[in-house]
Amino acid sequence: MRRAVLVAVTVAGVAVPLIAGTALATAKDSREQTGSRSGASFEIEIDPRLDAKFGPRPVNAVQAAEIVTAQFVGARVLEAELDERNGGPIWEVEFVLGGRERDVDVDAVTGAILADDDD
Repeated sequence: MRRAVLVAVTVAGVAVPLIAGTALATAKDSREQTGSRSGASFEIEIDPRLDAKFGPRPVNAVQAAEIVTAQFVGARVLEAELDERNGGPIWEVEFVLGGRERDVDVDAVTGAILADDDD
């Protein structure tokens, strides 16, 4: 009996730090991936009312940022904000390109770029 208790304590003493370490490493990885392809992070703003209204969206904020950086090569995304246009969800994506701040709307269902502030 004494040996079984010692083994259980030893296994728990090793397993708990391993599990906690793995969880921390995973959390760090997901934080680092929040951003454009360049790896830079950006702010995400989601209004709880709109989030509840639209539920899960096919295009999330990170995907919207990737769409923008693919369309505007060299862009660095600063912020993605969930908003509504014509009754549907969009991401308003603010970015810097060529030293100038710009923004576009990305459809949160199709991923299409809907508006460019230069249009």
